[in-house]
Amino acid sequence: MLATRLAGSSNTFSPERGPLASVNFITAHDGFTMADLTAYDVKHNVGNGESNRDGTDNNMSYNHGMEGATSNRAIEASRRRTIRNLMGTLLLSAGVPMITAGDEFGRSQKGNNNAYCHDSELTWLSWDRRKWQNGLWQTTQHLLRLRRENPALRPEHFGVFGETTPSASQMDWYDGGGNSMSVYEWNSPENRTLQFLAASTPEHEAFNRILVVIHGIESPTCVVMPHHEGVSQYTLLWDSSDDAPPAPDAAPVTRPPGGDYDVAASSIQLFRAD
Repeated sequence: MLATRLAGSSNTFSPERGPLASVNFITAHDGFTMADLTAYDVKHNVGNGESNRDGTDNNMSYNHGMEGATSNRAIEASRRRTIRNLMGTLLLSAGVPMITAGDEFGRSQKGNNNAYCHDSELTWLSWDRRKWQNGLWQTTQHLLRLRRENPALRPEHFGVFGETTPSASQMDWYDGGGNSMSVYEWNSPENRTLQFLAASTPEHEAFNRILVVIHGIESPTCVVMPHHEGVSQYTLLWDSSDDAPPAPDAAPVTRPPGGDYDVAASSIQLFRAD
């Protein structure tokens, strides 16, 4: 379940080990790059000299309607948003994030998922980046900065319901309407919108509280910001539907508890809860 992974995989690691035992990653040295996960349905390893037999066939990828490079702007926009969503789920999850070099700016291996035998531009990191790649690079930097500045995103221990655990995060889960998640909604495949509010229980850092909204349907929606004790305002820190992070001098976007926020199709939002 996505929610369990976001919270640090307590069903996998013991309380003694905590969420820092979880090394989180979307891609590794084997398999597709993050950009190729969004651009290829199948591997393209003919150049490896093994008649495309090598490399895994289980890539869990989606080409968004066309295999490989395309000039279709709608497909390109969907792919880039998906990359930002993948990077967002990685860097907003409890645990230790692992980023494969080049994913931070959308490196491609042209669908080759087993490129160990190449020493060429296929596997080199290019510093000659397109505009959208610079936007992704800035987004990755922004998410890493937000992770560093918000201890609620990086707990050292698992929280225990009804208890205060030092250096953990107390997590409360809500549906798109701002209501506490019901058992039915937790188990409903139709429910693809959720919100979680994480409040740190710090030992060495200032108290911090954030709200993450995850919407997994290919149509926009409107969520209701949840009422939570002590929260008077939500301030938007990041929206994955934007090609680049907000400018430093941009006017802050805020919503009160119970207020509406229009969410783009298949997107993630991070708010600070004050």
